[in-house]
Amino acid sequence: MSTTSTINIFSILQSAYAAPTQASIPPGSKFAKVDPTQWHGTWTTKDSNGKPVTLTISNVSGYRATVRFQTADGGLQTGRVLINTKNVFRIGNSQMQLTGAGKMTISTVITDPTTGKESMETDHATLQS
Repeated sequence: MSTTSTINIFSILQSAYAAPTQASIPPGSKFAKVDPTQWHGTWTTKDSNGKPVTLTISNVSGYRATVRFQTADGGLQTGRVLINTKNVFRIGNSQMQLTGAGKMTISTVITDPTTGKESMETDHATLQS
């Protein structure tokens, strides 16, 4: 194979390649320190089927936090998240937004396994004292 054809192959591959977006960061996000006392603790709610949803936020430092998110249907997800200036972070298929003192909205994309159709479930969690 000649050098020219090798270069052409690589340029074709490079032009077809698009880096995947980082799903854990909402598009256009900006970051600044958050008040840890607004976030730290265990948040609870029930999903649309009445099953428990628990979100535990710890190690809040700057705009980063450690999250443990558990649902009956989705199982357990853990990770280090970035909280943006709109008080939003994502983990898995869910987005959390602090809406007031001790109040949070959890929005989760649910995909029907038989049809592939997606729907949004929104739950309202409260901080447990």
